[in-house]
Amino acid sequence: MKRLLVFAILALLFHARDGNAQLKHIAAGYSAVSATQTGFYIAKDAKLFEKYGLFVDPVYVPGGSRMAQAIIAGEFPLALAGGNIVNVNLAGGDIVIIGGVVNVPSFYLFVQPAMKRNEDLKGKAIGITRYGASTDVSLRAYLKKYGLEPDRDVKIIQMGGQPEIVAGMQAGVVQGGTLTSPADFRAKKYGFVMLANFAKEGIDYPTTSLVSTRSTIKKDRETVKRFLMAYSDAVDRLFRDKELAIKIIGKWTRTQDRETLESSYEYATNFIERPPKLPLKATENILASMAETDPRAKDHKAEEFLDASIYNELEKSGFFKSLGR
Repeated sequence: MKRLLVFAILALLFHARDGNAQLKHIAAGYSAVSATQTGFYIAKDAKLFEKYGLFVDPVYVPGGSRMAQAIIAGEFPLALAGGNIVNVNLAGGDIVIIGGVVNVPSFYLFVQPAMKRNEDLKGKAIGITRYGASTDVSLRAYLKKYGLEPDRDVKIIQMGGQPEIVAGMQAGVVQGGTLTSPADFRAKKYGFVMLANFAKEGIDYPTTSLVSTRSTIKKDRETVKRFLMAYSDAVDRLFRDKELAIKIIGKWTRTQDRETLESSYEYATNFIERPPKLPLKATENILASMAETDPRAKDHKAEEFLDASIYNELEKSGFFKSLGR
């Protein structure tokens, strides 16, 4: 009996190993511990990458600037990254957006309770993840909209990641921070208040996108296509299975508090694109903004930073409409 049990266990192990061997192994980057990345988390934990023939090793690279550098260096062929890839491409990179994750600034500006108006930001320090990242670009656009000069009127301090921003707020290193969920909920619990919701400021911005490189798409288009399919399937699952999504958000953000998780789920379903529509208008806005200080941006169109071929192929085939059926 014991021998039979041992043989059965060994057979299962060999079967699992053989199954994994048949999958295409890749590394993929994600740039924030945030509910905005929930589609990626679900694709990994619900084995949707495997469903489409991939075995994905997640790599956490905090901040959009470092993520872009890692992609250019060839550390992984696919990633979730911010809008600063436009800067990288103007400098000679070949990163392209293959799908949209969040196409508006999905950030809240949380500050000390005594700061009730935009004018109160003057002379204060606000935490972001990294210079050039979505948290930075969104904050600068917001400050300029209300007549405040970034770095002169308001100090902008890079902290590393969302948890570090909240920690800096608690320690008094910064008086506010550009936050996503669940960091915003934690800040609220610590007594900070929301001064602004950037998504309601009328700005289209590719906060997070699915990206690859032109060279990767040319060399291995099928893998990029499978990744986009798995991610899209995961986003559909996010909207259809709240309890699964909450469980997975809790695991990746290391949060057990139900109230926090409910807030994170609401945040995710409010902001995440379903299906992952390409951020054409948002990319146009970035180029227009950059053209004010970088002459190179004037000579480029938003389409140059997108590869719509795979998304359009899936849309034409009815793939997105078939999800969840």
